[in-house]
Amino acid sequence: MLISVLSACNEAVPPEPPDSTAPVDYPPPPSTPEEIPGLEPDDFRGKAGIGWNPLDYGGAFKAFDAPVKIQIGTFDRGLDDAPPINDNYYTRWVNENFGANLNVTVEYVPIDISDTMASYNRLIAVHAQPTILMEYDWPKVTQWWRESALLIIEPDQFLEIAPTWFKNAGGADKLEAFSIGPNYYFLPALRPYWDTNYTWVTFFRDDWYRDNDLGLPATWEEWVEAQLIFKKKYNLPYTLDLCGFTNNFQFRLESPFPRDEREWVMYSDVNVPSLPAPGAYNRLKMLNHLYSLGLINPEFDLDEGGAAGEQTKVLQDFINGNLYRYSFFVQPSMPDLEAFYENNPDASLGIMYNNTVYEWERDAWGYITERQDHAADPAGVFLCFSERATADEIRAAYMYLEWMVQPDVLDHFQWGAEGITYTVDASGGRIMKPVEEQGDMRMGFSNNKDYWAVVVEARTAGTAEETVAAVMPRNLPQSDKLVQEAIDRYAYMRVRADAGLTYGDPFFSTHIASLDKYAGALTSLFAELATALVKADPAAFDAMYDDAVAQYRVAGFMEIEWERLAAYETGLATHLPDIAAARMPFVPFDHTKVIDREYK
Repeated sequence: MLISVLSACNEAVPPEPPDSTAPVDYPPPPSTPEEIPGLEPDDFRGKAGIGWNPLDYGGAFKAFDAPVKIQIGTFDRGLDDAPPINDNYYTRWVNENFGANLNVTVEYVPIDISDTMASYNRLIAVHAQPTILMEYDWPKVTQWWRESALLIIEPDQFLEIAPTWFKNAGGADKLEAFSIGPNYYFLPALRPYWDTNYTWVTFFRDDWYRDNDLGLPATWEEWVEAQLIFKKKYNLPYTLDLCGFTNNFQFRLESPFPRDEREWVMYSDVNVPSLPAPGAYNRLKMLNHLYSLGLINPEFDLDEGGAAGEQTKVLQDFINGNLYRYSFFVQPSMPDLEAFYENNPDASLGIMYNNTVYEWERDAWGYITERQDHAADPAGVFLCFSERATADEIRAAYMYLEWMVQPDVLDHFQWGAEGITYTVDASGGRIMKPVEEQGDMRMGFSNNKDYWAVVVEARTAGTAEETVAAVMPRNLPQSDKLVQEAIDRYAYMRVRADAGLTYGDPFFSTHIASLDKYAGALTSLFAELATALVKADPAAFDAMYDDAVAQYRVAGFMEIEWERLAAYETGLATHLPDIAAARMPFVPFDHTKVIDREYK
């Protein structure tokens, strides 16, 4: 396939890369935050119990002589049960404590989560971008760099003002990993245990196995057989759905192992689906097979997903007890799961990974030699700073980050107050109250995540196991069971990551301009082509796939392939882990020592 790509592109000329040097491959997640060279541990502040006034922390926290205003781009998810993004208890609390004590006004600028680039681009076009720009996706922030909308970060100045934030996020190695040439434009916030992706969880109906006298599946055939039994036994039209599968199309599980590094560079990306990838062919053919068996909702393409968390048809099917599985980011308060148990009081859920295999782990079709997992980005969000910001505004923005990372401040933003937003159970665990019972301190999406994401991607609490437990809901009928299974799942993912089977997508220390040019059109085209392939007559699948790939490449994806490959060949891309790229031998391990397949 690589040869066919290069042959198709043999008349193309690779784009001239900007003046840059190869980035450092992103480091593994540290078990403890890295030390900052030249500073002793006692130099760091952030001592619990000190309060919310930034002047209490000393260091660089000093009030400005003249008023300063900073603006922070904040995701607006359009949720009916969330307070206004730019005017609520927490925004006022920031200004009363951080702002008033430093002579700073903090404004939160709503950024439409469904199209962040359009929101930011409208502001950049009129030179009105906020002081802090925040985004998850690397290709998007490199576009801002290419458009000269970002300020060059001076590491010494940032370290002087925000040493606690810097240390917490990973220190100099993390900053260096996302530099472009000799300059720094991006601050990568902390993503705890990023190579395990522990916050994305798939729940499944483990009671269906017990009620039908079935053991948990160890092979693909056993899994498919169970789905057919469930469909017939419970008189279901289908047991699976593909909610939004074209919006974030991934195929790590179905990719050949070990990976060809050039193939990985060209095709590993969540921003534009990579239809020509071998793993994409495998995944679409697998879905086509399931669809032909009547296991997938025939109207899956009519459900637009749930990007903002709205109640879509697939979610309603799950809540009503008619779906085998459902996946989402977990958080301490999950109305969806609460509604599921209310509608299905005798049901039992399990978490995939620790007590069952993923459907395709033992593959009879011969195209998967070893299951691989997709790691999250090593950065939570990327923080950037407006090139139009004044020196005082930048200092105030850095102070804001340093203040937010202080334990008491972060705890209040993430949890609120005992008795108002949460209660404490007998074991000392905090249980979030329903949003409608939180009064004036009502929290926004995922416990105010879109505010404190400037510090960390998920709430942390001591050890890895305690951190995993902290993100799980604690007010469900099966909370203890699910929390333990989430911890077990993390342990399994930790083993796989350490074995070299979990890795992320490539990062380019340049901007891939063809993504800007073709992303919108290709995403729409992929949805059309992929949907047709899933619904195709299995006998016609291969011919349809070949035609679809040809159409997709002509529509612009060929330029993306070529530009990514050119960046890789000129040293402007990160690399696969040595085991995944076969530069080191992979030593298989006994899955049964990590997974207990017996039903609990």
